[in-house]
Amino acid sequence: MAPNKPSMTRRLGTLTAAFALTAILASCGSDSKSSSTTAAAATTAAPASTAAPTTAAPTSAAPATTAAGAAAADLPMAASVEIKQFKFGPAEVHVAVGGTVTWTNADNQKHTATESGGFDAGAIEAGSTGTATFDTAGTFAYICSFHPFMKGTVVVGS
Repeated sequence: MAPNKPSMTRRLGTLTAAFALTAILASCGSDSKSSSTTAAAATTAAPASTAAPTTAAPTSAAPATTAAGAAAADLPMAASVEIKQFKFGPAEVHVAVGGTVTWTNADNQKHTATESGGFDAGAIEAGSTGTATFDTAGTFAYICSFHPFMKGTVVVGS
């Protein structure tokens, strides 16, 4: 029995090593966290591999850019705002660059859609409409110049 004891110990050691190796191999690349940690360690240890993380960063950022681009592409070229009971409804509209907003006055008094130092849809008579076209991206806050408590916003290109 003494001759078998070292053989069993050797087998047990081999099995333990095989199990440990299997566990290590199974955990490699199983989640992005361990992969990122490995990549960061490799970058720290070998400056020549700095290009790999730089390449990976734009790849992971690309879907966000694509999603934002898709959202901008989905913006309408036209939006409508109803002026009723001394309110702009909806108070905020979104259009693409080059888009047009039309205000329809459903009140019995004149209103405007006027941005300070910017666009002005003019005096909109009861039952009439006024429009403005937006060729520049940005957020444009406006009021009714006759009733300054009436406020709205046009968001262009976002």
